Amino acid sequence: MGHARIMIQVLSERYFPPQVNMVVSQSLANRLQLPNHPIWATFGRSSDTAIITTIQTQTPLVRIHSRLAEKLKIRNQQSLNIYYDTRNAKLHFGPVLGILINQDVLGNDKLRFGMMTRFLEECAQACASKGVALVVFSPEEIRLSKGFLRGWTYQGKQWSLTEAPFPDTVYNRITSRRIERRRELQQKLSILRNTYQIPVFNETFLNKQQVHNLLAKDVHMRLLLPETYSYKPKRLRGMLNRHNVVYLKPTNGSLGQGIIRVTAVDKKWVCQYTEATRTVTRVFPRVEEAFRHLRQKIIGSRSPYLIQQGLNLVKWDGRPVDFRVLIQKNGKGVWSVTSTVARVANDQHIVSNLARGGTLRKAGEVLAAVQAVNKPTLQQIRNKALSIVETFERLSQGHYAELGVDLVLDRQGKLWLLELNSKPSKTDETVNPSTVIRPSVNRLVDYVSYITGWDSFLTTGNPEFPKQPDRTRRKR
Repeated sequence: MGHARIMIQVLSERYFPPQVNMVVSQSLANRLQLPNHPIWATFGRSSDTAIITTIQTQTPLVRIHSRLAEKLKIRNQQSLNIYYDTRNAKLHFGPVLGILINQDVLGNDKLRFGMMTRFLEECAQACASKGVALVVFSPEEIRLSKGFLRGWTYQGKQWSLTEAPFPDTVYNRITSRRIERRRELQQKLSILRNTYQIPVFNETFLNKQQVHNLLAKDVHMRLLLPETYSYKPKRLRGMLNRHNVVYLKPTNGSLGQGIIRVTAVDKKWVCQYTEATRTVTRVFPRVEEAFRHLRQKIIGSRSPYLIQQGLNLVKWDGRPVDFRVLIQKNGKGVWSVTSTVARVANDQHIVSNLARGGTLRKAGEVLAAVQAVNKPTLQQIRNKALSIVETFERLSQGHYAELGVDLVLDRQGKLWLLELNSKPSKTDETVNPSTVIRPSVNRLVDYVSYITGWDSFLTTGNPEFPKQPDRTRRKR
């Protein structure tokens, strides 16, 4: 199987001999081991017959008839990898990565995808450097009846909306649980997976209670889990008797939304939660009043709640801190640690999420500064996060390629798992914002090459064009 890195040039009928719809150099045809008879050409999940002729030139251009380009949904001047599968007589262009987002994140011309813009531009740059095609699309733009989708592609530092083939794999970055649960979207994803055999990874949000129950099946993971139950008033009373501080969390919550801290102090209950940019504190001399208030908060959230024990955690500069470890699958499909950061809570909030005013610090510096007996090393924190992810994958169903692991450290030096996140934020995972392409993006593209089967064929860099002008093009 020969492979190469090429550029696509889409031309009209007048540039092709009769019956021919693709022109390549003889050297490229030799490298790819292309036959003289018609073959299939594929791009993503689109395919059509290619009738190829060769010319004597050293250019890496592959000239494609506009009608064939329309069938394949392949764009002009696109830098791609290419290989020929001799067994099935198929010429593959690609791979094609599709990133699924919800339509309501679309912004304006300056920030096309709102807060996701920078991340997606980095994805486009990383893909371009490795000859991977990228299309960003919303559920509404999946045209099952027509066999293609409409999405955003990035070229010349601009996003443009265009038709694209069904991709070779889909990375789910839907940011809303409500949207992700819609029947129509789930039906479309099911058809892409089962009919078109397209792998969809990070396919769903995680439920806190389900993750807890799953990991509790493993004897080693059980030691990392704070005492946690589904919310019931009687359980809340018992938990407060044992721990004095508990947290009420929506099982389907994210970004620290809806979390309530309940503290028992001098026979009173103190309830704290975040509203907009401030923390609200309510003191209830009578337990019944606290229950009534909590019932209103929980019913209003439309999500089941769980009760979790409060922990005596280390603090940095007097503020709560946790450690976010980003674990991703690499170009060999193996879980590895990509980054570790410390997230320090705003002194006005009860959670450390950046969405709630928290800040990032280098994990090593924060770990060195906090006071704890027998505290772990940074490498031990990373190893623990890695073992959590590997255990979760072994016990769960679903296809995940990246997970955010939130760990906290108590004053005795013991690590606890707060949360496992299948949609880790793409704005808070680095303390080096000047980095052109963050490591997590490069690892994402490496995994795409693995899951699509292109890992043996991807090349880095731009195709080498000859220094002399290409005289095979007709003068205008």
